[in-house]
Amino acid sequence: MLFSVKLETFRKMPKIILVLCMVLTVIPGFLARLDMFYIDDMVWFLLLIPCFIFSYYLGFVGGLFAALTVNIYHLFWFIYEKYLRMAELVNQELSLHVGVAIVTFLCAIGVGLLSEKLTEKQMQLHSLNQKLKHLALYDSLTSLPNRHNFMEKLSRTLQGSQPVSLLFVDLDGFKKVNDTYGHEEGDHILIEVANKLKHCFHDSMFVGRLGGDEFIVMLVGVDQETSIDIATEILKKLQMKVHDLNISASIGIALAKPGDTPSSLLKSADTAMYHVKSTGKNAVGS
Repeated sequence: MLFSVKLETFRKMPKIILVLCMVLTVIPGFLARLDMFYIDDMVWFLLLIPCFIFSYYLGFVGGLFAALTVNIYHLFWFIYEKYLRMAELVNQELSLHVGVAIVTFLCAIGVGLLSEKLTEKQMQLHSLNQKLKHLALYDSLTSLPNRHNFMEKLSRTLQGSQPVSLLFVDLDGFKKVNDTYGHEEGDHILIEVANKLKHCFHDSMFVGRLGGDEFIVMLVGVDQETSIDIATEILKKLQMKVHDLNISASIGIALAKPGDTPSSLLKSADTAMYHVKSTGKNAVGS
């Protein structure tokens, strides 16, 4: 799996970089032949650059590949010139070329390991940023959009031309669950309510949690009658029993009017919900 990732990264390397690596691999041998310019064999240290580049892009595997490739070329050239062609231009000892090979190997491995470590840290940082972003936009208990996220979505939606209505959902009897069986049991109820709201999802719905036992549902592109039907469907799903305690919901409905802001629309839905609470609970009102 790791090697396939490296190959994928290799394909993504800029072509100009690959060409540069090829040139820097071949050019020392070419320059060494131009002894009229007194090119020293130290020019072979140019091979470090392709090793650095591959190590940076591909990590340890890439650095090792580059080191093997450039040194096979390098040592083959040395053996060919010194022992087969008996060329006088190769006037350095074998130790220099062995030294170049060792240095390129060590540098490629070192840079490759450092590159992989930096990549690992970058991935951890990216993962942490994603978690922080999720925490900033979603409720940590139910994973529903939080108040800020919901209000941002509502603000954008109100700028459109489609009708918008809000369902303000408040649980009935939730405080008794917390007082009788503890907050852990209450958290289980909130998670179950969130799941029920997700599973009765219509295409027009966007569900969020305001806090505590208060949930909010935005309906887009539906009229008042349809809003009431959806609210009634939600009300039926939220009829629950926790040991000997009954849980239900009171739902207030508010339809957006021209000039409404997210805050004013939310307040209207909240007012409608409290009206339901004051007249018997476990009902839908607008």
